[in-house]
Amino acid sequence: MDERRGSEQQKEIGIAFLFISHDMAVVENFSDRVGVMYLGQIVEMGSRAQIFGNPQHPHTRRLIEAVPVPDPTITRPTSARLSGDVPSPVRLLGHEPAPANLVDTGVGHLVARLDQ
Repeated sequence: MDERRGSEQQKEIGIAFLFISHDMAVVENFSDRVGVMYLGQIVEMGSRAQIFGNPQHPHTRRLIEAVPVPDPTITRPTSARLSGDVPSPVRLLGHEPAPANLVDTGVGHLVARLDQ
């Protein structure tokens, strides 16, 4: 059995994988780079260390906070629940949203501006 890390094998044979999941625990262990989508748009993108070490977008933070902690002695602080209407991913034709303006927060860590 070949024990090399997947990224080493990927470089050697010139292949990339697109992995889609809502399970951020799996994403953290499987991916080198991560893109987070919200309502069909990328709102944050960067290396695994950037996304999980310093999540910038609220949706990224909510996804990471949703990962269960397997230790019953650890109690996580309760995070604020979303309030108000959830934006609809379904829009009338001709009413497409403007593309998210991603800002580089450093070394390729891209985050959607929240003032849009």
